[in-house]
Amino acid sequence: MTKILIIGIDALDSETITKHISDLPNFRKLVSETGEINFDGVFPPDSPTSWGSIYTGLNPAKHGIVLFVDPLKRVSKMITKDVDDRAIHGKTFWDLASAHGKKVCILPHLLGYPVWPVNGVMIGRSGVSGDIQIYPPEKAETYDISKFKWNLGLFPGRNKKKYIELTKEQIRKEMEFGLKMLKNTNWDLFFISFGELDSIQYSFWNYYDKEDPSYPGKNSYETLIPEFYKLYDDLIGKFMSIAGQETITVVVSDHGIGSRPVKLININELLCRNGFLKLKSKEKKGLSATQRFIQSSKRTILKTVSKHDLGNIAAAIIRLFPKGKEWFISSDHVDWNNTLAYLSDQSGIKNYPYGGITVLKNKNYEEIRDTIIKELSGIKDPTTGEKIANWVCKREDLYSGEYIENYPDIVFDLKEDYGAGTSVPANLFDESLSHSIVPGCHKQHNATFLISENYEKKEHNMTLIDFAPTVLGIIGVDTAKYEFDGKDIFRNDF
Repeated sequence: MTKILIIGIDALDSETITKHISDLPNFRKLVSETGEINFDGVFPPDSPTSWGSIYTGLNPAKHGIVLFVDPLKRVSKMITKDVDDRAIHGKTFWDLASAHGKKVCILPHLLGYPVWPVNGVMIGRSGVSGDIQIYPPEKAETYDISKFKWNLGLFPGRNKKKYIELTKEQIRKEMEFGLKMLKNTNWDLFFISFGELDSIQYSFWNYYDKEDPSYPGKNSYETLIPEFYKLYDDLIGKFMSIAGQETITVVVSDHGIGSRPVKLININELLCRNGFLKLKSKEKKGLSATQRFIQSSKRTILKTVSKHDLGNIAAAIIRLFPKGKEWFISSDHVDWNNTLAYLSDQSGIKNYPYGGITVLKNKNYEEIRDTIIKELSGIKDPTTGEKIANWVCKREDLYSGEYIENYPDIVFDLKEDYGAGTSVPANLFDESLSHSIVPGCHKQHNATFLISENYEKKEHNMTLIDFAPTVLGIIGVDTAKYEFDGKDIFRNDF
């Protein structure tokens, strides 16, 4: 019977592995055994959405974990509560493995709380309350699950060295707990994932990447990210050693990472200029003194957070007072009663190069969508003359599924050096201040898939959606009867 060990590492970037491959012996071995497989992500390449597709083999419009923040609605649930992942219960690759009699041991860092019944053991932890659970609950007497608890903040703050030490300690603690479970649990499928690399790269990317606009020159943190890749390389070696040569090992990530945009296009300003977003009458010729003060205050706050490394404090305040984030992303000078379209930004003030536009339902709904898509698709960089959008489309042209309305009516992906901004009235092109606070940014196309088995037949193009059916096929589960959006890339008859 084939056994499989799956190690998930959030934001493990395939290009960064390639860049440092000579210093990563376990990654190097896996890369040589995997062969040429191009592994692509989903849209948006946010962690919950991406892991949801990894777990289920479904596109996000079918598994439903899609989180766009709407300025007209309450702030994202992620600020005050855990992601609602009930839609994936019973549909993950470990659920289907369990249904086929496979013993599983599951330790996800994300989307595993509250836990649910499996044929084996599952441990899940809350990213908000810190609570941790195990199924079956009586196993809590056998395993000290507190060792798997998450104890890190999102940002390092001013004491970077302390944060780095705590992050390494978190990895060590999770690794030791995982290795103990690996040794002492009866399993056919073992899954553990780690989330620390994401925050490290988020916060220290500009210290590492010499092409980043804010790279400070030679500095004490320029080798930090490669050091963490070496740390995970060693971790993988330890897990593989205990699992044994007969076990197939798979390493997977949800997305890649790179530099956050420094240039900005204010989408709401574009919509305003085309008549789809209306300002209150007194704002049509510009902001009032009060609004200018508010806009100036927002920029001052961002600059202060950046200058004094207060990102961790700002994040804590937003969690305690979510209305603060609403204030940041809202535009109270907009005439919402007569507005037809506006930017719905799933990442708040992060200025990611991807996002969506909400179009209010009316008799000209399709005409408005077509016009906005044409306008945004045609916008060019004022310096280079090149189009700034990779693509812009209607949501139903991206995916189909019962949760498609979780997406904004129009979705877009910009060139990686451009972020989406909310300001209006404003210059169409602007500078993003978010880069100076958190320099790292998710990349859809640099995800990682590695496997310790040289299969004769391989599909060279793979996405996160193909992961679940591929894993199930490896352990002998017939995936043909399940309605995956993905495919088993090692099957000969797809």
